[in-house]
Amino acid sequence: MIGPLILFMLPLLGNGIFQQLYNTVDFIFIGNILNKTAAAAVGASSALIYCTIGVFLGISVGTSVAISHAFGADDPENADKVLHTSAAFGIIGGILLAVIAIIFAPQILHLLNTPENVIPEAVIYMRIYMVSVPAIVLYNMFSAAEYAVGDSGTPFKILVICGFLNVALDALFLIVIPMGVAGVALATLISQMLSAVLLILSLRRKDGPLFFRLSAVAIDKAVLKRILRIGLPAGIQTLLITVSNIVVQYYINGFGEVAVAAFATYYKVENFVYLPLLAFGQAATTFSGQNAGADQFIRIRKGSNILLVLCMAVTIAIAGFILLFPEMVFGWFMQDTEVVRCTIVIAMVSFPFYWLYSFLEVYGGALRGMGYAITAMLITIGNICVSRIVLLNVFSDWIGTLRSIASVYPITWGGAAVCFIVAFFLIMHRKTKKR
Repeated sequence: MIGPLILFMLPLLGNGIFQQLYNTVDFIFIGNILNKTAAAAVGASSALIYCTIGVFLGISVGTSVAISHAFGADDPENADKVLHTSAAFGIIGGILLAVIAIIFAPQILHLLNTPENVIPEAVIYMRIYMVSVPAIVLYNMFSAAEYAVGDSGTPFKILVICGFLNVALDALFLIVIPMGVAGVALATLISQMLSAVLLILSLRRKDGPLFFRLSAVAIDKAVLKRILRIGLPAGIQTLLITVSNIVVQYYINGFGEVAVAAFATYYKVENFVYLPLLAFGQAATTFSGQNAGADQFIRIRKGSNILLVLCMAVTIAIAGFILLFPEMVFGWFMQDTEVVRCTIVIAMVSFPFYWLYSFLEVYGGALRGMGYAITAMLITIGNICVSRIVLLNVFSDWIGTLRSIASVYPITWGGAAVCFIVAFFLIMHRKTKKR
């Protein structure tokens, strides 16, 4: 069991690293070539961008679970319907989201208490980036489908190609053709769209377990209902987490430009810890989905615990390296010493406890794979959303420092971890007791 899990996990881990290249390389170029105002502009718009696509990223979990159940039950016709229904739903929803976000970007940024000097560049970055939303949604729907049938290698190879393209385009649009934040957004737009096209072409192979046909793209109401039963709770969860992060961003914006740039820098580095975690969560969802379809719950329990141990080890290693060399790591992203100093303060509060997030991703992914998406959603909303917002209000009123704002993260991770541990083992006990 360990060997196949690791072989499946390695491309997912690489996938997370190269996916991070899209925004990370952008930020490295911004922090070293442009200025802290440009960095703050990207940071101020990032949470808003993720909020607009978060629901569909969550719904892609429904695609993954529905296809993995069909794959585990040896039902290729059902898997085919899920693939094409997801494509239709993603195209329609992605276009609507892009249009709304592009139109209302300035108003939303003002509502978020974004510093006035940051807003013009934030609007430019956001509007160009949002054009890629339909491609982002499609890519995530189709990569979820590939993961569900055990193919984590193809999405990884595509992201390697597009990740390096993103680096080259950043250099072109910032150094050769100085376009500022518009150039950074354009580089990401081109890379994201190409990744979606390449993944679609990969699903056109006749020898694959899934075959994409444009003529078959349509919404099957019964299949969509099944996808949304799992995916909508995950989508709502993703949306509400992002909303809570926007609330955090609101409080951060009140500290001024340096704080906004510091948290933006922190988030870019944090993604090198978080995206591998996300990969383990995706693996747990696929693994438990396929085995739930085959009615193998003892195997789910063993596999999930193996993934948890691996996830914690990887998280501790990456977070530990960053904590050992914070000036060097954060210095790659930002030359402003005041911003780097503030970023290190934030990291020293949260990174020592990042291993707690392993429980959220692995056990949460396993629960969703087995069909307990609402359980996972309620635990996440209660701890990561509601508790976080309450603590933000309390800490900002009583303490009012960047360190107090940052401390909200590990506190809520701990509460969620306890809940996921209890839920996972109660459900596993009930499922395996029947054997």
